[in-house]
Amino acid sequence: MTENVYVNYLVALEKPFRDFIVVTRPAIINPPVKDNMKKMYTLFRQLSIAGVADVDFRRNTIFVKGDDNEVARQLVENKIAVVGKERNTMRLETNRDLNTMRVIFYQALSRYASKKGFRMLWGRKKSKWKKLLPLDFDIRELMKEELAIEIGDDLILYRGLYVMLEIFDSGDAILWIDLYSPIVKISEARPLSPKEAKRLGLKDKYTSYIPTPIKRLMLTKRLLRMLCEDSKLDISFADGSAASFVCDFPLLRVMQ
Repeated sequence: MTENVYVNYLVALEKPFRDFIVVTRPAIINPPVKDNMKKMYTLFRQLSIAGVADVDFRRNTIFVKGDDNEVARQLVENKIAVVGKERNTMRLETNRDLNTMRVIFYQALSRYASKKGFRMLWGRKKSKWKKLLPLDFDIRELMKEELAIEIGDDLILYRGLYVMLEIFDSGDAILWIDLYSPIVKISEARPLSPKEAKRLGLKDKYTSYIPTPIKRLMLTKRLLRMLCEDSKLDISFADGSAASFVCDFPLLRVMQ
């Protein structure tokens, strides 16, 4: 006996990471390094949202898809880093540059999602998973679609998405997707931490809204329809290249 089971990932089209080209430039962060590192990543996200460049920094090098001259200019003008004039074109490899490839993709995804009414929550820098919440949609419409539930004064349980990019040596990729259901403090537009939710006595209420597997799939697909266009998720990088995914979960035949 066989059964069809949905697998919760999107499949990329045409090996988008086989020739993943960036411009590299040497850079040294000015002291105090910790403070300027935070400023640097804030600037990178601002430049990405504006469509100027998608950027990462590792090994005293900036990796840029987009306008590297503007990235260098702003890093220097804001006294965040000293950037060298030497420019090289580099093909990123999964066995060496996977984390940089992920960071650059997530920046482009964040820019795309913001235009669709979602906001990316970056979380910890080292986390492979990122979170997308439909915070810029009309809350009444979300409630009608069971994607938002009022659970207290200034508190909404939102349905959003976890996403994680997985890239293979061949250049193929999949985007893992899962349902994300945080309690959001509306006046601050931020999810409560587990400690805050527990302190407010919301643990039991939150547990009561955990969806069944069938409803979890339904809500996840509903969110994907809001995020995708023409059954595809087309993510454009700031240099004009793109990564496209089929916006549906593949079926896996399981023997029982």
